[in-house]
Amino acid sequence: MRKINLQPWLDYFGLLRTYEEKGFLEVKPDKHEAYVTQAALMTLLGIGDPVQTEDVGVQVRLVRASGEFLRRLRAYAAWRSTGGAGYLSWAFAMHIVKDDHPHDLMFTVVLSRRRTWHSLWMMRDTFDVISYNEKNGR
Repeated sequence: MRKINLQPWLDYFGLLRTYEEKGFLEVKPDKHEAYVTQAALMTLLGIGDPVQTEDVGVQVRLVRASGEFLRRLRAYAAWRSTGGAGYLSWAFAMHIVKDDHPHDLMFTVVLSRRRTWHSLWMMRDTFDVISYNEKNGR
């Protein structure tokens, strides 16, 4: 029987808990959503230089870079929830907010499991971006 080492996950969950305590992250497991400040997202993704996230193209590139982080954030919310094993089958929203008060919404990434046109027999994680920037016409 193979032993599974859960310590890396527990360490990562501890890191996310620290971000919550400092006010950079707010996870609402029962609502299947989380709020992350822009600075916290850049730090967790390992992006040193600040980027202009008002541009939709930059947002899409951030979504591609943050895919694994979003999956881990969803797992953290599932761990904190009381929803049981089916939690991961629900859609999960990550809202990126400005660093300063008031924490205005910049954009939202929704992670959901669904069938895609090129593989109807398999469920895959899909990402949808909702931009709140008036400059981009949305």
